[in-house]
Amino acid sequence: MKKLFLSTAAVLLSTSLFAQTLTGYDIMKKADEVPAPKTSSSTATLTIHSKKGSDRVREVIMKSKDYGDVTKEVIVFTTPKDVAGTGYLMFEYAEDSNGNKKDADNWLYMPAMKKTRRIASSGSESEGSFMGTDFTYQDMGERSLNKYTYNLLGEETVDGVPCYKVECISKTRTEKDPRYITYISKSDFIMRKCEFFDRQDKLHRVLTCSDFTTIKGYTTAQKMKMENVQSGTWSLIETKNIVYDSNDIDDSLFTVAALEKGRIR
Repeated sequence: MKKLFLSTAAVLLSTSLFAQTLTGYDIMKKADEVPAPKTSSSTATLTIHSKKGSDRVREVIMKSKDYGDVTKEVIVFTTPKDVAGTGYLMFEYAEDSNGNKKDADNWLYMPAMKKTRRIASSGSESEGSFMGTDFTYQDMGERSLNKYTYNLLGEETVDGVPCYKVECISKTRTEKDPRYITYISKSDFIMRKCEFFDRQDKLHRVLTCSDFTTIKGYTTAQKMKMENVQSGTWSLIETKNIVYDSNDIDDSLFTVAALEKGRIR
């Protein structure tokens, strides 16, 4: 809940005191509560860089809609020809009043096989590569706050932006990357960078967000790069043609049938 502004002096004082008492959990919760658009539509270029130095480039369409208790998102590959029509559908459920959330529902459609299969939202399958990239299926969704413990490690500047440095540790420690350190902007609580550590606690992957812009009041990273420091590969998502809060996204697009019939354009 946002506080009323009683006076400039009072606001400055209360903000300073509040900042001093923020815990790692407080910061992550505020980041989780940053307002998001009700609908989103965009295109993106996905570049997959191999350790040998070659690049594969894909074009995708992305659409999402927030229904309150669930956010539905669909991603469809449009080029090149060998992956065109491949689609990914995800239902991401909202947390309840206790901070718990139902596991996401995920479907992957492969036109070459003319078959849709469910993707597990937890376990080894969810930690597998998303369409040959350095992103995992788990990265495509949101992590539940209650599944981690948080430690505020301090503050650090990322690309000139003062950030909180928060360590997040899985309570089960069963994930491929059970610990990560995220850098959250102090001004808007938007993530700027995230470092993932494997089960041997060695740095595994680094996610960097850049080329920020503001669209209808929403701070948006137009570039997201995931680098696997162990394999020497990286994947870059460059988002374009972003439209927020539009009324022309049909509910029927967020169905397995729409994926299989190639209705998403």
